[in-house]
Amino acid sequence: MRPVGRTLDLYGPFLPMFGGIFCCLLGVGASLATVPFYVLRNLHGGNVEVGVAVAALSVAAVVGRPVAGRFADRHGYKLVMVCGTIICTAAGLAYFGAANIGVLIVVRVLNGLGEGTVYTGGAAWLVSLCPPDRRGRVVGLYGIFMWLGITVGTLVGTVAMRVSGFPAVWGLCAAAGFVGFLSVSAKKAPPRRATAAAGRSAILPRAAVVPGLSVSLAALGYAALAAFVSLHMLAHGVSNGIAAFDAFGFTYIGVRLFIGNVPDRLGPRLVAFWSAIVEAVGLVIVALATNLATVIIGGFVIGAGLSLLFPALALIVINHSEESQRGAALGAFTSFWDVGIAVGAPMSGLIASLSNYTDIYYVMAVCAVGSAVLAKPDLLRRQGATAGPASGAAAEAGSAVSSADPGGPAR
Repeated sequence: MRPVGRTLDLYGPFLPMFGGIFCCLLGVGASLATVPFYVLRNLHGGNVEVGVAVAALSVAAVVGRPVAGRFADRHGYKLVMVCGTIICTAAGLAYFGAANIGVLIVVRVLNGLGEGTVYTGGAAWLVSLCPPDRRGRVVGLYGIFMWLGITVGTLVGTVAMRVSGFPAVWGLCAAAGFVGFLSVSAKKAPPRRATAAAGRSAILPRAAVVPGLSVSLAALGYAALAAFVSLHMLAHGVSNGIAAFDAFGFTYIGVRLFIGNVPDRLGPRLVAFWSAIVEAVGLVIVALATNLATVIIGGFVIGAGLSLLFPALALIVINHSEESQRGAALGAFTSFWDVGIAVGAPMSGLIASLSNYTDIYYVMAVCAVGSAVLAKPDLLRRQGATAGPASGAAAEAGSAVSSADPGGPAR
């Protein structure tokens, strides 16, 4: 087991960015849990208004991430992440003035731009500081802090709303953004390299397209699990089907914590391929489930698959991006995940309307297999090749390190 001091030496330099994303996403989670009630109770809106207000943040984040990444490539990663924390703080304060639906939607767009800017600037900054053989691990940890921020935020925001009302929630959002600002500001900005300063980033770099499509297909299954697993199990007379989603979260975090370095060690394409296959297996288990125990097992398996899929595909993007386009590439790649979630829920509803809840998960399992094929397309072309899986993984791992910046210490 690695000593605590050694762990802090390895990951201590990244703690300010981890703190920044956690705090800002805590504010996002608090608003996510309470905005629907605010629309219904205080603004006297309906379900349509609730949906628009909730979705506005995600749409803004999808659009804002690639733009923020392109700006970060040209002007510096710390600057962009600090700007994102300031925007999140401003959005928290702006909620106090959201007296009608139109103003609230504008505030939600502002909050989404802040969230997307914080994530993209921080992810690219981490990669620029991280040794090549630790990038997959660090990106995975960054995602855990993001996930924890949202999870804790929904809980704390709900408690604040019930105890003190909506002003307490908005104050929490603003305070969380400000603490995130302090955390990020404490980290010294890295020296600007000439290539990064002079580079011109595309909004959608080529390196992000195929991995992005792969992660979009995988995200469809996540959206289906979140949106319809309770109704799927209720159709079989089983209540509390949402426990499968809780099981998903348990393994999603646990796998990253304990074996998050696997993409660095075995190669990102191989890990992404098998992660998507594991997700497909989990989706089939959910489809076949007629009792609570089985659907919980399915949730565990889906979480284990998706846990390493995102950082593995992100590592592919990183290793195939020019340094001057790395921020834009990561921003675009992350937006593909959001698009998959946005498409997955209505797509699942359409499948249920045309067929039944069970078929949702069979269709999503096929999509997960498609994600695996996109993650490692050469697997099909190498059916007759003499090289074995072990040598292929070793070759890819070597390629990943050689294509990244040299000079990082060995794990």
